[in-house]
Amino acid sequence: MYKNLNTASLGVSGRQSELIELTLTYGFRGLDLDAADLLKRATLQGVEEAGKYIRSAKIKIGGWVLPVQLGADDAVFQLEAERLSLISDTARKLGFSYCTAHIEPASDKLPYHENFERHRQRLAEIGDVLAGAGLRLGVGMKAAPEFRRDGVYPFIHKAEELLTLIRTVNHTHVGLVLDTWNWQIGGGGSDTLADVKGKQIVSVTIADVPPDADPAAMDVSQRLLPGEETLPQHARLVARLAERKYDGPVTLLPAPRHAAGMTRDHIIEKCAWLLEQMWTQAGLAKPSRPVPSPVEQPV
Repeated sequence: MYKNLNTASLGVSGRQSELIELTLTYGFRGLDLDAADLLKRATLQGVEEAGKYIRSAKIKIGGWVLPVQLGADDAVFQLEAERLSLISDTARKLGFSYCTAHIEPASDKLPYHENFERHRQRLAEIGDVLAGAGLRLGVGMKAAPEFRRDGVYPFIHKAEELLTLIRTVNHTHVGLVLDTWNWQIGGGGSDTLADVKGKQIVSVTIADVPPDADPAAMDVSQRLLPGEETLPQHARLVARLAERKYDGPVTLLPAPRHAAGMTRDHIIEKCAWLLEQMWTQAGLAKPSRPVPSPVEQPV
């Protein structure tokens, strides 16, 4: 398990070398990069050239969004699955170890049970494609009501439903994207994860739900960075993940608007501090000498 940085969620952009430097400066071991850009560069320049800074820095790079529409018509799905098989080996050579897909929580064409069976079959097929390159697929959900308001048939948007789908797929290369924000909105708790092993989790992302939020009006702009009052509960999650030998990334993933007005160094330092506090409270790191929290420092 390692601390991972997603600069896009913090409103931070820059050249690959700049983002890698920020990753190293603030003690992260992993970094989410623009996979589409990196794969394009690998095609044009070769894998060695496209990945030279990553190899030099000896950092892990995070996941990439599955470039396949799980709810598309059969012809479109098959075409995108074939393209995936062509780029997955390049992705592995660049350093990617997984990609992610978030289930659309509504359909205009298929009722729940038919849609469930379609997703079961397609996720298994994608798992087979990725397995050929030694990659994994993490499956997550979109729990916020905004994503299913216009759909005819509701689909997976609850934690238990998501786990049922993944268990039904029953593929060693298909696992869970554990996002604490979606998990909470989707009715999940620590008990929901009781039977989930560390190897069944592909990635972990953390964001707080506003304490006074209306569940019926929740939207993704309300993804918050953890506050000091919620650090203990996230530390307990980190401790449980360690006990289960989870070895993937842990990433803070707020909505970018919550970093507005902060310098990029300040917001990244803040994320590094929050993760370090989680590690320390989970018993995975020794407490360092007291320093002012970046949360409390003026911008």
